[in-house]
Amino acid sequence: LQDVNGKQCIVCPWHKYKITLAEGEGLYQSIDPRDPRSKAIWCSKGVKQRTHSVQERDGDVFVTLSDLSSKVESDYYQSKKYKQAMRATMKR
Repeated sequence: LQDVNGKQCIVCPWHKYKITLAEGEGLYQSIDPRDPRSKAIWCSKGVKQRTHSVQERDGDVFVTLSDLSSKVESDYYQSKKYKQAMRATMKR
């Protein structure tokens, strides 16, 4: 976990992507290329990862799944299309 601009994030160990825990929003730093002295600011890529509500009560953990009616980018990695592509890659 890492605090990024006041938001708790998970950080991908491979890609260093920063995803907010609360919204699943992808964050990145941006600068104005026309001004080399400009300070980097945090910007949003939008919601990239599905999030779920988690509660702990008396030592038990309860997870409420998020609304599945809308898609987010990370859903692709659980799709049949992705799994077929991965199987084809592994056969090479």
